[in-house]
Amino acid sequence: MKKFLNIAVFGVSLNVLDQLKSQILLSVPREIQVRWVNIAEKNIDLLMVNDAFFASSSIQKILSQIHIQYLRLIKVPEQQGIIVDDTLSYPVTQLDDLREWLQEKFFDYESDYPLHLLSATGEKSVAVSTVFNQCLLARNGFIQLFDCQGFLALVDTMTERVWVNSHYPVTGFDKSLNQTYATNQFVQETIKNTQAQDLRSWLWQVAYRSIDIELPEIQEKQYFKLQIWPKFESGYERRNLLKIATCFAQGAQIQTAINQLNIPKQQIIRFIALTHMLKMGVWIDSHGAKFMRNDESADQGQMIQVRSFFMKLRKKLGL
Repeated sequence: MKKFLNIAVFGVSLNVLDQLKSQILLSVPREIQVRWVNIAEKNIDLLMVNDAFFASSSIQKILSQIHIQYLRLIKVPEQQGIIVDDTLSYPVTQLDDLREWLQEKFFDYESDYPLHLLSATGEKSVAVSTVFNQCLLARNGFIQLFDCQGFLALVDTMTERVWVNSHYPVTGFDKSLNQTYATNQFVQETIKNTQAQDLRSWLWQVAYRSIDIELPEIQEKQYFKLQIWPKFESGYERRNLLKIATCFAQGAQIQTAINQLNIPKQQIIRFIALTHMLKMGVWIDSHGAKFMRNDESADQGQMIQVRSFFMKLRKKLGL
């Protein structure tokens, strides 16, 4: 199997070039090093060229060289990256065709071969908490969320809205979740026919369904207060989630909630971990916890009265 892949791209804008680079990196095996080269290079493995320039003499001369594969690039947003007769539609939001085409032309790996989990700026997988933090950082503007399967959603960090890829239903996040900045052109194409959703509610719902993400460790002795209510999906867990939210909206110790709510401990812990990670609640001290406080205050009052009674009795009896 090849260890290096020399790719030249010709006839597209810088914005399109950046998007193509990100999608290519997501579509090749982990061991492969991609080299972005000029069309004047002699060792080009793959030439990606704007269809408008494909018939030019300079491009045809390059393609006449031995062992050069090519992809004609044509802008058809609704096709999302389909490849037909060595013609790739862009912007690429689904990676299946691109991945299969590269596999057929250059590599001999299985379809489930480990993929690059890259953003535009790095080569390592990123903690889901880091991705969420970037989504909630207003100065980031528009960013793309993607995983190893392709584009998931467009996020506006300023207004905390999200436009979900309707052609790729998001059932959950995994460890390949990552983000990169979105160009103005990509933003306009994405929001044109898609309805926006509330960002935090969408992130919370998808993350709650996700079994393959790492959540922060939660200590049961900690106190937590819910500030922004998640939007709960209908289903058998909704009743429990509403009870948990009602409890922590008052401020509560996690251990007290576990003891009192008759709800599985792990469900409560997961609720707190996700809600805190999405900045929908804060840690508080014990004085800010109101849940069960009235009962505790009554018990404390009764204890004080009992102690006072015995002290008076001891004085009268001279003990």
